[in-house]
Amino acid sequence: MGTSKSFSDTRHAMMPNWSDLSTAVTTSCDSGPIPTEKKNKILQNYVTVIGGANKAGRGGSKIAGKSGVRTAKKIGGLLGSFSGSGNNLRETLENAGLTDLQNKSVSDIINHLIEYCSGTASTIDEVAAKEATRKLLEELVSNAESIDEMEEILSNKFEESSSEDIIIQYFGYYIYEHLDKWFYEHLIKKKNQSDCNNLFRQIKDFIFESLKDVQRTNSLQKLDWGSDDADRLIKNIQQDILTVFE
Repeated sequence: MGTSKSFSDTRHAMMPNWSDLSTAVTTSCDSGPIPTEKKNKILQNYVTVIGGANKAGRGGSKIAGKSGVRTAKKIGGLLGSFSGSGNNLRETLENAGLTDLQNKSVSDIINHLIEYCSGTASTIDEVAAKEATRKLLEELVSNAESIDEMEEILSNKFEESSSEDIIIQYFGYYIYEHLDKWFYEHLIKKKNQSDCNNLFRQIKDFIFESLKDVQRTNSLQKLDWGSDDADRLIKNIQQDILTVFE
């Protein structure tokens, strides 16, 4: 956490409720457990800063949401290709532009998929989306040592989780990455690394614990990921997630 370059040039003063979010984060940065109400306040203020669950969730905010939707649709298409091919990872990778698999390591494949799903990242929103993709893919398959092991891990994942579960997991990382990029490096200069790590570890745990409350109501099976329906469903999921914290 906190390893990426901070975005100190972000025009925070123009963001609504920024001072409330900054105060909530800064005053929570110490060595102890953070009360639930404080973690709630951090995430509530985050949703306000990005324009609210409805606006940001549907990609209408200039601060966050657009890159989340765009990247989540690419991830969804990747998952759909995998399940639609009978869990044939090689075919899925070929569809994602990785045709030469000889001598490719798991790390090489992950890096290719990150670029495929997220592309170039120059804004804080794009970087958050890209880092969220990295964290999701690493959590899913980084323990594999070969393509065959990756395929087996993903097949097992689909036996216990749906595509919607994985997309929700992605959005959890996406929210976390915004907060990390905005605050971590700045806080280290005021506090210490141990306290910062403690804060962000608890924020991350709180985000993912809260996402258990998101209603799984969007069927992503056999979805045309280039369609308006795919766009609408991904926006529904992001809005539902932000509403949990609003």
